[in-house]
Amino acid sequence: MSQQENLAQDKLDPASLLKKIKEWGCEIVGIGDVSDGLPPDLKGLSTAISLALIHPEQKAEDQIYEYRFLEIEQRFEYIQKKISKQLRDDGWRFLKIPTDTSKQRDRLISRIHPLFPHKTAATCAGLGWIGKSGLLINPYHGPRLSWATVLTNAPYWATGKPYIHGQCGHCIACVRACPAGAISGKEWSRGTNYETMIDIVSCAQQLENNRITIGELACGNCIKVCWRGL
Repeated sequence: MSQQENLAQDKLDPASLLKKIKEWGCEIVGIGDVSDGLPPDLKGLSTAISLALIHPEQKAEDQIYEYRFLEIEQRFEYIQKKISKQLRDDGWRFLKIPTDTSKQRDRLISRIHPLFPHKTAATCAGLGWIGKSGLLINPYHGPRLSWATVLTNAPYWATGKPYIHGQCGHCIACVRACPAGAISGKEWSRGTNYETMIDIVSCAQQLENNRITIGELACGNCIKVCWRGL
């Protein structure tokens, strides 16, 4: 038997775990191999369980797109605790990576855990690609999702074909909608430097302008106009 066949035999079927994660309240879940995207300290946790929850519907006339939801953060915390217990009971190591909105708050978990891009987990699990806006685009819900990740050394099979290229095609809706002109319109591919896609300084300045004018450090025009999921 070849080494590749031996490795294949060592893989675990994730069907039972995925079923439980859905029962615990996760709306979208996938598993991917993120070996290439991990910092050295996390190399032993090369399996990523990518979790997503759908944003509540928002009014088209709202000035900004709200993407921070306490209820979603709390649901993620519950789901991640359940997953962690299951992995621990099965004898596997794990690391919970909180939502990006949780990281922005001064919480102990945010300071302990190294930053890990949920986009890496999601693209490797086949749950979406990086759009021209720099956001994770799911083929059914577009960018209207919040993401969290659990890294583990449990050798589960990947559940989807990884995305290595963007799928936005000729669409430039986000480019046209950005009030800061911060989106270059460049299509993403694995290894792309985000600085060539998004002018981070201009985007940050627009957020600050919104904070001054409407009282919200947010924008979200690129989310509102994305045709995916409409």
